[in-house]
Amino acid sequence: MRLSEPGRRAPVAIVATPGAGRWFWVISCGTTRMPTWSTILIVALIAIGVVLLFRESSAPRKPQTPSSGIQLGPIRHETLRDALVERVRRLEPVFWEVYPRSHEEWLDGFKRDADPEPEIAMWEQMAAAYSRFTHDRALTLDAKREALGVLLLRSAADEQSTLASAKLRHLSRGEAKELVSLYSAAPQPVKVLSR
Repeated sequence: MRLSEPGRRAPVAIVATPGAGRWFWVISCGTTRMPTWSTILIVALIAIGVVLLFRESSAPRKPQTPSSGIQLGPIRHETLRDALVERVRRLEPVFWEVYPRSHEEWLDGFKRDADPEPEIAMWEQMAAAYSRFTHDRALTLDAKREALGVLLLRSAADEQSTLASAKLRHLSRGEAKELVSLYSAAPQPVKVLSR
């Protein structure tokens, strides 16, 4: 049977199958009576839904708060000095693959810090260590994300504490040790303010 035959249409059966960490859709066709335009509409809607579901959005997102009840602090600085904004701009491409945030989201985070300059300096240290570590290495995206996570831990703790608390799934213990050694700034423990 031809799909274009008037008055006849192959029904669409959608089966979700796991694969490589994502769900793939398998469309299987059979024979039945259904107008061709309905079939086209159903397939088009499914395709649009799948594209929207799995595409990586480059649109700016609102700052997200963790679901653990932690809330973002207030904006403490309406603007940042031009020199600080330029330093933030240099950070963005370094982490874009593993921490995709718009320029406004980066600035929003630093505007909430009591003193943004040391925070930016900490991110610059992480950027330097991350760049040296990932340069000329064939790392998966998950390994790169884990490297950023290890550096975030290291920014708040010493090397030994970082290595002891890091739950490594994509980096070896040796790689993690090398990575934390590339971060030379003193730890800046995270300050949690309660209301």
